Amino acid sequence: MNSIAIDKPAIDSRFAIQRYLSRHRLYPAQLDDEPPANLGLAVVIPCYAEPAVGATLESLAACTLPDCAVEVIVVINSAAAASPDVRAANEHSRSEVEAWNRHFADGPIRYRALDYPSLPQRHAGVGLARKLGMDEAVARFARTPGANGVVASLDADCMVRPDYLQALVKHFADDPACPGASIYFEHRLEQADDASLRRAVAEYELHLRYYVAGMRMAGFPYAFHTVGSAMVFRAETYARQGGMNRRQGGEDFYFIQKLAALGGYATIVNTVVFPAVRRSDRVPFGTGPALRQATDSATALQTYPVQVFLDLQVFCRAIAIVQDGSLDVDTSACSPALREFLAQLHFEQRLQEIRRNVSSSDSFRRRIFRWFNAFRFMKFANFARENFYVPADVTDAAAELLACVEPQDSGLTDAEALLERYRALDRAAGAGFSGSEIG
Repeated sequence: MNSIAIDKPAIDSRFAIQRYLSRHRLYPAQLDDEPPANLGLAVVIPCYAEPAVGATLESLAACTLPDCAVEVIVVINSAAAASPDVRAANEHSRSEVEAWNRHFADGPIRYRALDYPSLPQRHAGVGLARKLGMDEAVARFARTPGANGVVASLDADCMVRPDYLQALVKHFADDPACPGASIYFEHRLEQADDASLRRAVAEYELHLRYYVAGMRMAGFPYAFHTVGSAMVFRAETYARQGGMNRRQGGEDFYFIQKLAALGGYATIVNTVVFPAVRRSDRVPFGTGPALRQATDSATALQTYPVQVFLDLQVFCRAIAIVQDGSLDVDTSACSPALREFLAQLHFEQRLQEIRRNVSSSDSFRRRIFRWFNAFRFMKFANFARENFYVPADVTDAAAELLACVEPQDSGLTDAEALLERYRALDRAAGAGFSGSEIG
């Protein structure tokens, strides 16, 4: 009697994706052709009034090919009330992507355009555009035999290193338990067209790396970059976590936080994404607005003082020493700022609730950090800066933190020199990092 092999992981992945789409998909599929059977990677690129998306496509086309088919899904999007200039730019981008697709129709990389010209004004933005492209991507994977490829998020003004595609596929092949990862990135300082913009870019990226380095020093399990153009995840994980949100800014932060809470979230440092350097007001916060604000001001970029990370470190240590039995957290050594913040969050009541639902110190710690997550730490950092501490110039703060974690590098005061050192710290941390231990 012949037996029929059943691929249970593929069935489970397909079911998870189809269930997600039936509940959360907003628009019908635009790609109705059959995907390649060996489709393993989809790169989703939101595109709104971009002058040269072709440069990003060229960067992907120059990549070393992985051992699977790749689809690049460009989401041409605008609100219903978009200006004629935006519509003209989007039409040019759509034509450009379609020309790439015709030219490479039989190649291992397919270039696909999705067209959403009249999105609701209330929701139109990068979060919705990412969601639409990612939903399309996971639907494509559900139609393949394996039903669970990898989705990467990129932006239409980014470049990538030639090993980008291969590195992403290899990472998930080598680590089957990894739900997602942040990808190492570097802004291209040489792109700045004047000294003030170059300074602003260096200080802004230094702020991002300083913030993550501070969390890492504290022992906080959410020490990841949350850059929308430099993240990647499994299709099934995307579906099981409810997909991308529709936020018009910060969508990447909230989505990565959900993935990191699963445990096993990683950092990929054996390739590079190169975000563009430009002033922008397309989103309410993020790189573009930060650069515009910084170049409009002659003062240095302000950031959180080192003390907020030292406060976090004391809290993380208090959680780390919790023992089976009492499951009690001693916050007496925490700063007045953190104790007041925790009181406002009714921390003691939360502890009692968590104790009732766990049986060991390990599960207790996991539950605590699912509650006191990256969002709550950011809220604390803002609370402390506004009510207890003084904001710091980013170069001063970065130099002070560097003296704590790498004393041999104390004395650096230049933003670009500090940035190069923090980049090296991120690469080293990522190379030795096996994923978060929250889950």
